[in-house]
Amino acid sequence: MKRLDLISLCAVTVALVGACLSLGASAQSRVLNQTQEQTTQTGESSQQPVARLHSQLDANDLLVAQIWGLSNEEMIRAKVLLKGPRAAFSVQNLSPVEALGIHARDEKERVKYAELFAKALQADVERSLAWNRTFMEVQARLYPNQAVVDYSGLPQVTAPTATADMMGVPRAMVKEPAAPTRRPAAKR
Repeated sequence: MKRLDLISLCAVTVALVGACLSLGASAQSRVLNQTQEQTTQTGESSQQPVARLHSQLDANDLLVAQIWGLSNEEMIRAKVLLKGPRAAFSVQNLSPVEALGIHARDEKERVKYAELFAKALQADVERSLAWNRTFMEVQARLYPNQAVVDYSGLPQVTAPTATADMMGVPRAMVKEPAAPTRRPAAKR
């Protein structure tokens, strides 16, 4: 392809992209103007249309509300909160209970959501521990003469036993560091 043809093609592409962008901007402007007109006509505040958009709960939202023990109204509020600034400040998997607790309107609400979250977390920990116990029992039954982790052949780690315990290093792998030798003080 000749250099002149390539330049012409680039110019046409730029013109088309510019036209598309201006059409997109004018379409956005029309939608914004229509929304503002509807808001003025209905007397809604600027946040009410947003809340109305998110006030419909789908099947997934209803399931999530049921799992967390939330009413439909609480789930709608959580949905709106999770679409606003909270979406920018939090991890993507923030639960609706956490969002409601963070944005509690008073201490009573904060305590309510903290209790819901604490109960859910406690139940999850209990399930995880039960699963781990069962897994360890099955592992021992299926592989009775095999260690889950074989540390033989690995060099010992020089560290205080307390530090190794905190880090989960088996004591058989730990060698206590030598006590520091004291030099006599220099005479003046």
